[in-house]
Amino acid sequence: MKKRNVFKLFLLLLMMGLAGCGGNSNESQDIKERKKEQKRAELTLWSYYETKAQQEGLDKLVRTFNESQEEYQISWEYVPMADFVKNLLFSQSADNLPDIVLADNPDMGSLININLLADITEELEDSVNMDDYYDEVWKSVENRGRYYGVPFCCNNTAIIYNKQMFRQKNLQIPKTWDEFKKVAAALTEEGKCYGFAMSAVSGEQGAFQFMPWMLASGADVGQMADDKFKEAFLLIDDLLKEKSMPNDCLNWSQNDLTISFMAGEVAMMENGPWSLAALEKSGIEYGIFQFPSNETMGVVLGGENLAAVEGKNVKGAVSFINYYNRREVMQEICQITGNIPPKPELAEYFGKENPIYQVFVEQMKHGICRRSIKDWKKVSNAISDSLNKIFGSDKEVNEIWEAYVQQIE
Repeated sequence: MKKRNVFKLFLLLLMMGLAGCGGNSNESQDIKERKKEQKRAELTLWSYYETKAQQEGLDKLVRTFNESQEEYQISWEYVPMADFVKNLLFSQSADNLPDIVLADNPDMGSLININLLADITEELEDSVNMDDYYDEVWKSVENRGRYYGVPFCCNNTAIIYNKQMFRQKNLQIPKTWDEFKKVAAALTEEGKCYGFAMSAVSGEQGAFQFMPWMLASGADVGQMADDKFKEAFLLIDDLLKEKSMPNDCLNWSQNDLTISFMAGEVAMMENGPWSLAALEKSGIEYGIFQFPSNETMGVVLGGENLAAVEGKNVKGAVSFINYYNRREVMQEICQITGNIPPKPELAEYFGKENPIYQVFVEQMKHGICRRSIKDWKKVSNAISDSLNKIFGSDKEVNEIWEAYVQQIE
């Protein structure tokens, strides 16, 4: 009897021991998992993406990258576009920089010049083929034969119009500036609707919207003081004098344009593919046509670049860049954000799958990158100042033009 009790006690202790071992094993596994997570290097990405579609795309990119590997954990932070470079400069002096930036492509030159971006030429040699990209788009990441990032997406602006209003006025798509002015005047109803609107806000956004009109003059971008460029100033002045365009454009961002267009306050607007998600959701009947030409068609290529920040986790940044460079990843993120892939092959496929973007894809073949314009920042500031005078003062165009020329010479 005693032997049986001893045996039972032995079995009970054995079972408790096994249970205890099992519990310790599970606890150890949990600790291992936590340690694995803790070992991940944490990286931060800065972006000024603000539309719902843009933020959803960036959220997915960051999430899927984090799930694809166990070495890095990336999160992203929103920084307003108007303050993006300023905040980077402040953070550089405060030693509080992000590891990666999603930067506006014309800002790359100034960021490279102040040694804020890392030279990742060697790191990209085995993973990125520059010949896969649009030539003009790739120029935005290059400086003296060295590479400081990879194009993330690209875009341009075109004319988006209200189809119903065109039908009511029995109007055709304008192909020249003269035709465009006549159509804008015909669509204008005082106190109700303007024929055309663009963004003329201070800074890069206004300059980006005005530059296609300057390029359409046919002047050489190597001579930004060429008198031919003055024709773009005269065009905008005419539209304002005829009240075909509101002076409020001085305060309208590209998002504001979209809102005014959907409200029926504007019949035609200059805008980009980022506006199409909202237009589709609104149900408004709209169409898109290429820029009307003067001597030629003007197209400026916009978009963002992914770049690694000097002195931060460059290896982790390059890992993220290489992940985005995968065909299937780039296609999906561009689809979500409503941007054109920076590679012609993917862009053509994107246009076929999304016919509403086809005009923007087609214009990619004719566009130039702002970094191709010498001293672009100086030119951009001069354009911004000129727009402020054209839309916000009573100064004559000749006086505004002369001040522009003095600024860039």
